[in-house]
Amino acid sequence: MTAQPTLLIAARTPTGGLWRWDGATGPAEQVADAPDTAFVLPLPDGRVITLGGEEDGHLRIFERRADRYAVVAELATKGGQPCHAALLPDREHLVVVNYYLEGSLLVVGLTGSPRIVQRIVLAGPGAEVVPGRQEAPHPHFALVTGDWVVVSDLGCDALRLFRWDGRAVAQVGACATPPGSGPRHLAVHGASLVVSAELSNEVLAAPLADVLAGAAQWRAQPASRTAFTSAHDGDGPLTHPGEITVAASGRVFVANRGAGTLGLLDVSGGAAGLRFDTEIDAGGSWPQHVALRHNEPYIALRDDDLVIGPGGRACVPSPVWVAFLDE
Repeated sequence: MTAQPTLLIAARTPTGGLWRWDGATGPAEQVADAPDTAFVLPLPDGRVITLGGEEDGHLRIFERRADRYAVVAELATKGGQPCHAALLPDREHLVVVNYYLEGSLLVVGLTGSPRIVQRIVLAGPGAEVVPGRQEAPHPHFALVTGDWVVVSDLGCDALRLFRWDGRAVAQVGACATPPGSGPRHLAVHGASLVVSAELSNEVLAAPLADVLAGAAQWRAQPASRTAFTSAHDGDGPLTHPGEITVAASGRVFVANRGAGTLGLLDVSGGAAGLRFDTEIDAGGSWPQHVALRHNEPYIALRDDDLVIGPGGRACVPSPVWVAFLDE
């Protein structure tokens, strides 16, 4: 029988902070007081990174103290709404994206006193296909694969391509996504890259090698087939595909905020064979994040103050991100 994982959960409320849950029948408990926590990333050395804040964005580093976590360092990210971070290959640096205001990419050094060692403000106007959402660059996710860093730019309908040389990153190109797609999050399965397209209510797929070459031919499938429409199409109740992740089998899970569902697709046959399979109720309102453990989904239902998994559910205020601890 597979052991239940331990989860750390980011809660985006004025006092939300970090919560820990056994993934089964036990209650979740708050383990850190940290206002407006929007993202959590456990590091290999046991420390924990969180992001949050609106115009005054922040990165916090926590260390475990008995049964709780304490802030040991905090950096101002500026830029507005830092929303995702990923470790770079040396595991001594972190890449962080600021979604709003300047739209930027940071490299943060984690050895010694944490510090910002590089800031790249993304250039150019937005795609302006979807009014109010694409007036400027809006990076939302950083995928690290080898020495490549692929950054989804929802505002510009593009995946921006960077290379890491051990000290810094440099933009070396971009790969366009379909107009008005609004790429939000990314995942890799084998040789394929899959993308949640927030503004067009789609999942996109292409060979990763083609994306890195800047010339992908995208295969598109709906993320949701409910009566909810996309931001690209306009009026009516909207659905906004967000987190996307892929099981070892090639089953794709995409969290459809608004529709309140998980779209289930299949990419086992490669990007060209991407197909929509089915859609299931997420178990509550506004599935902000979904993560897989042993190919099973754990879902943060922001508007229902609930996190659910295959072994149980737990009450957490406004949960927006879940991560697994190796304990």
